[in-house]
Amino acid sequence: MNLSKRSIGLVMGLATIALVGLSVIQVRNLNSSIETNRQIFLQKVDLCSVGIGEQFSKNKTYGELLHQSALRVKEKGAFNDPIIDGKMRALIDDVFKDYSLDLPYEYAIYEHSETRRKEGIYNFVLGDQGTSLDFELTDCTNPDERGHSWTVLTCSNGTDMDGDYHLAVFFPSQNAYVFAQSSGALILSIVFILLLLFCFAYTLIVIQRQKKLSVIKNDFINNLTHEFKTPIASIALATSMLKRDSVDENEVKKANYLDLIEHEGKRLEGQVDKVLQIAMIDSGNFSLNKKLLNVHEAIKRVVESMSLVVSKRQGQIELDLKASQAEVMADETHLVNVIYNLVDNALKYTVDVPIISITTRDSEDGIEISIKDNGIGIGEEIQKYIFDKFYRAEKGNVHNVKGFGLGLSYVKNIIEAHSGKIGLSSEINRGSEFRMYFPFT
Repeated sequence: MNLSKRSIGLVMGLATIALVGLSVIQVRNLNSSIETNRQIFLQKVDLCSVGIGEQFSKNKTYGELLHQSALRVKEKGAFNDPIIDGKMRALIDDVFKDYSLDLPYEYAIYEHSETRRKEGIYNFVLGDQGTSLDFELTDCTNPDERGHSWTVLTCSNGTDMDGDYHLAVFFPSQNAYVFAQSSGALILSIVFILLLLFCFAYTLIVIQRQKKLSVIKNDFINNLTHEFKTPIASIALATSMLKRDSVDENEVKKANYLDLIEHEGKRLEGQVDKVLQIAMIDSGNFSLNKKLLNVHEAIKRVVESMSLVVSKRQGQIELDLKASQAEVMADETHLVNVIYNLVDNALKYTVDVPIISITTRDSEDGIEISIKDNGIGIGEEIQKYIFDKFYRAEKGNVHNVKGFGLGLSYVKNIIEAHSGKIGLSSEINRGSEFRMYFPFT
């Protein structure tokens, strides 16, 4: 299935909308769950408040102690009476225990006096001074606004009490407690949302990679067709000319035809070898035949084999082989191919007279090889892709050079198979330098 950019964009857009929609619904469900737990908590608190009021009214001692404490408060301005404080806390704790409400709390007692009843004001008369409940209340009917439970303790009924007393209980950790009740659902929701986001992101990455691979595949097939078609056509033409010419034809001409066939045959063989080498590495059926190898001799062999091509372009290859220890354990065929590929690239991507310098130097537990050219260079934005298989730059003069995009990928794989490293320094129009490190063992 060949997806166009528009189709991919549409799929991504729809998937994004679906993901956002599911996330919004999940968040709303979580909020609803938290609100439900809060209402359950408030209902439990209200039941406790009713229970406290009932227990208080059953024992007249509570009312008498409370009235006496309130009188002392008015006389002395004290806000805490140890006797009534102990009894009230014991009463509250007993009721909370019956309803399994194990939560830290603060309490206070308010007086609704006859003189201020019409104003609807409740005066703080007893409790811990400085707590969250140390203030005047003007509304006790809305639990959402007051934020604490409310209990009627006494009422004026013709006794000697001056007013009505009410108990307020406040829970400082109420929000945390309610939130904790929904923590299980919250954690599961977060896990599933993150898992969904991961799967969505992974799907997008796979789609993009598949699209990129599709483009690379088409590019590779086009380049493969061109690279194979040209030498095959040349061989066919030379063969045809040999058949058509008479027996007495000039031997020099025949030799030229044979040279052309030989050259194009080797060229075709080289292209096939590149593809097969990468295929072998990818398949895992790849092994190195390591032996003690002199790097300097391998470099000289490559330079000698390419001297004719370099001289035709009036260029030169400068050698500066300074490494004192040049012998490493390496696969001779692949090491020579690595050096050849890099020198060949230096020639192909140099517009002017090619000047290539090959340097070796000692490195820690190994040898460093540097191949530098005066070519067109590689832009910084594409340097991170240059070793990718099938990658070929599409800007400037780089794309004018035919190839499969396999050379540098092969080079990197071979160097890493030798436990080595390769690095690149390059600037546009100022050439490139490839630095390789090979360990001795």
